[in-house]
Amino acid sequence: MNQGNQALRIEEVKPDCSCSVVDFDPLIPPNGEGRITVKINTKGFEGSERWVMRVYSNDPKWGLAVLDLRAYVKPVILLTGTAVLFSGKKNTVMTREVEIDTALDRPLVLTPAQFTLSGKVTYSLSEIEKEKRYRVTFQNMVGKRENYRGFLKLKTNFPEKPEVTLWIIGRFEN
Repeated sequence: MNQGNQALRIEEVKPDCSCSVVDFDPLIPPNGEGRITVKINTKGFEGSERWVMRVYSNDPKWGLAVLDLRAYVKPVILLTGTAVLFSGKKNTVMTREVEIDTALDRPLVLTPAQFTLSGKVTYSLSEIEKEKRYRVTFQNMVGKRENYRGFLKLKTNFPEKPEVTLWIIGRFEN
C-alpha cells in the first residue's frame, strides 16, 4: 500500500536468481495498492529454500526494498544417497544399496536407461513397495585392479524429475 501523498513508481524488481519471473504494477496511486507477482521455477530445489527480490522505486526513504521469499520445496523423489563408494582391498566383495522413494501420491516407475560400469560393478533394481519404493543394490567385481567412476541412470515416469543418476566410485588399495 502506498501511504504517501504522491504516486509511487516501481522502477524495477530484480530477482537474485534466474529462476524467477517478476511482474509488477509500475505505478501505485496515493493510498492505493499495487502488486508484485513472482513466479519461481523450483526445479532442482528441495527442502528449505530462499529467494530474494530487490524492489527499486522513487520512494525518497526506501528507494530500495528487499523481498525475502522462503518456502519448503517438497522433493519429488527421495534418495538415501546419490553416490556409492567401493573402497578397500581389491579382492574384497562389497555391496552397497540406495533406496529410492516418491514423496508424491502417484505411482513411480523406474527403468534402467544407462549404465557405464559393466564388467566392474553389477547392479539390481527391485521394488520394496509396488510403484512407491525401490532398492538399487550394487556389487563390485573382485580382481579389478583399476579405480573407476561411472553411473547408473534410471528413467522415471515423472515429468518433474525424468531421470535419477546414481554415481559409482571405486578406489582400491594394492
